[in-house]
Amino acid sequence: MARRPAYKKIYCVRAVYNPEKKPKRSFEELTRAALRKRSNVAMTKVAMSSLGELAVCRRHSEWKSPSSPLMIAIGGGAPREKIGTLGAGSTTDEDIDAPEAPPRQRAFKLADSFVLIEGDQLLICSDGALKGYRTVSAYFHELFGLANLGADAQAFQFEPKSNKDKKKTLEREGVQYITLKGTLYAASQELDKDTPQGLQHLYREFRKAVQEYFEEEIKDPAEKDALAAQWGELNVTTTISPSGGTRANPVILKPVDIAGLEALEEDSDDSEVIIKTRGGTDIKSGDVILSKKVSLRRKKLQRDLDVYEVWKELQIYMHDLKRSGAWGK
Repeated sequence: MARRPAYKKIYCVRAVYNPEKKPKRSFEELTRAALRKRSNVAMTKVAMSSLGELAVCRRHSEWKSPSSPLMIAIGGGAPREKIGTLGAGSTTDEDIDAPEAPPRQRAFKLADSFVLIEGDQLLICSDGALKGYRTVSAYFHELFGLANLGADAQAFQFEPKSNKDKKKTLEREGVQYITLKGTLYAASQELDKDTPQGLQHLYREFRKAVQEYFEEEIKDPAEKDALAAQWGELNVTTTISPSGGTRANPVILKPVDIAGLEALEEDSDDSEVIIKTRGGTDIKSGDVILSKKVSLRRKKLQRDLDVYEVWKELQIYMHDLKRSGAWGK
């Protein structure tokens, strides 16, 4: 079987602390300390409502060496949860789904996140149910708690580094309209502790309110259960656009410009932001965040990405950022 292509995005973020409570050790050093204390996969396991459980499933062979960047892989899955199968070779006119149970003490892997850490800077490439970097941030919060590193070590946020070219385009051309897209299912999940701010926060709260309204309309418990399984089929799209377009009053355009830039910089895991500038440029979620798209291939006999290929791409991107002067700033 040929290896199927997979196109992924690597995000560049920084672990940022309150200056008054910043730990003496870097984020990299804190992570190494946590991994030394939690020395096997089971000891790094954290329950996440939207994914089941996450754990550090791979550590680079040089993970103990402070002279090399720290590279790990985080896997996510739901223990004891069966997975549906497709009768690709079935000769009948209908395929009856026969879910398969995972082997004992294992879970079907639904997500991966590959991480490179140097100092307080991280490169993150995620696959499957893990998207972006926010759930990864939540996982590190919990991992540091498991390792008893203290409250100060957990008091961080991942802040994305800016793609200055895209940001300047948006600032120069201004916002003609903002479109936010998402589903009710995504809004209902406890994605992480780093809840979005601004428009993305209001949009998530709006979707939750719509979901609660729909739930109130259904009285039968069985129907409510059936509806709960279909939230992902309900799309919610909203558009903010000043009347008059590019000729709108500047008093109206200014707050829309500010809100648009803030919404794009958030790059929330549960929604997509699309902005049309007044100059006609389309800018999407993550475009103003420093990132790189990479072409990868899945393994021959399973859907997973090859951890060594992804780690190699993370190292290449780190070296590119260092050459350009964007690393460490």
